[in-house]
Order: sequence, then structure tokens, then C-alpha cells
Amino acid sequence: MNSLTFTRLFSSTCSLLRASTSSIPKPTDQIPDVQTFLTKIGRNTVEYQSAFPTWDSLFTATSKDLKSAGVDVPARRYILHQVEKFKRSNDVQPTSKSVKKNGGERKFNQYLAQKRILDRIHTAQQLKQYRKQLKLTQMQYNRFDKIHRDLGHSL
Repeated sequence: MNSLTFTRLFSSTCSLLRASTSSIPKPTDQIPDVQTFLTKIGRNTVEYQSAFPTWDSLFTATSKDLKSAGVDVPARRYILHQVEKFKRSNDVQPTSKSVKKNGGERKFNQYLAQKRILDRIHTAQQLKQYRKQLKLTQMQYNRFDKIHRDLGHSL
């Protein structure tokens, strides 16, 4: 039996990604330093300025580096995302946090159930008010009819 050995013909994409992210852009007129960059991207990321002593450290930092520097997860992801955007376009704009609609996807069924309950309560209240108004109208008609019968008039 012949044993075949297979060699890997393609390089790993991981090394390609590392090579593409190694380029560090030059500071621009609008963004000359780390503090300005963190201020422009917003979300109070300026408080993590101590994690980036130099411009190069901002663009070479990894998630593990930021974690060891004490940057919390949402801020870490946001900073790394904005760094990649700046590498591609040399422009940064703050992006606002999205607001979950109806409490998010997991709570959507609960939201719908609550909405149906409130709709039923509202419908029941309207029906009760309609019946009350109908009863008042019927009572007025009966009074009117009684007065006319007592006077000998008929409708």
C-alpha cells in the first residue's frame, strides 16, 4: 500500500489578514494624534487613551492587548472597528448605538403577547362604554315613551 502525503497548496488567510493590517496610516490634519482620534469616534473612548501611548500602538493593538489594558468589550470592539475604518478611508465618524426595537429579538414574542393583552383590555373597555351608552339611550327612550303614554300620545 502506498502512503500518500498531501502538502498544503494554499496559504492561510490568517497570515494574509495580518499582512494587510500591518500598514499604519499617517496622522491627518483633522486627526493628528491618538486623543483626537478617540475623541472623534465618540462613545467616551477617550478614557482608554492610556492604553495607546503612541499612534503606532493604536494601529497595531489587538483585542488581547486592549483586554490586558483594561478596555471593556464593547469599547474594545468599537475602537478596533473604527481603527479598521480609518485604515481603509482615513476618515472617522462616530456611529451611534442602535436601539433595540420592542426589547430585541428575544423579547419580541413577550412584547406581542403584552400588546395583545393591552389591546383586549382596551377593546373590553370600549365595549363596556358602548353598552353603558346604549343602556342610557334605552333608558331615555323608555322615559320618553312612558311620558307620552301617560299623556295619551303614542309614537
